[in-house]
Amino acid sequence: MLPARATIRPIQLAYTLTDDDLRDSIAAQQHRLWGRWLVPVLAVAALGAAIMGFISAEIWELSAGAAAIALAIALAVTAVIAGVAILLLRLLTAAIYRWQARLLVRGNPWLSQPVHATATDAGIHLRTSTGDATTAWSHYPYYIETNRSFVLLASKGIGAMSVVLPKRGLVEADPSQLRAVLATHAHERPR
Repeated sequence: MLPARATIRPIQLAYTLTDDDLRDSIAAQQHRLWGRWLVPVLAVAALGAAIMGFISAEIWELSAGAAAIALAIALAVTAVIAGVAILLLRLLTAAIYRWQARLLVRGNPWLSQPVHATATDAGIHLRTSTGDATTAWSHYPYYIETNRSFVLLASKGIGAMSVVLPKRGLVEADPSQLRAVLATHAHERPR
């Protein structure tokens, strides 16, 4: 006999999506995109610096102490270059996310309307001045929690259909209840 699932009382949210909410959603979905190849690229760069240090030590016929210094300098220069590259990559991706969020709002003006959302055992009900939509939890089997919001995802893929539920919109101001509902009905996608 299966245990009966406890019925939750509806969780109410009232909010108007902002560019920051949408940017948070985009960043949450794409966070893992560049993280997958960052470590291998940095490892290859460190290996390349070590090889260059050894080659330069051989070419210049340096002593063991001088070769160690050349290797240390090559690794330090590589670390600085990698650090600057990571910083530039973060700035670039932040600018791209901001641009994507602005495009979404510009192309979909209804995204800027006040939203009243209700989370129940059955799913999410969204109501705006132009319409109502109810979706079952099975349509959004994944979610990501950020500092600002809960992002419901239709799939694990990048660019998946999503619903953004900003934490600031919680009427009772307690995200733990919504977190518990999401944990019951969806899987948290690792960031």
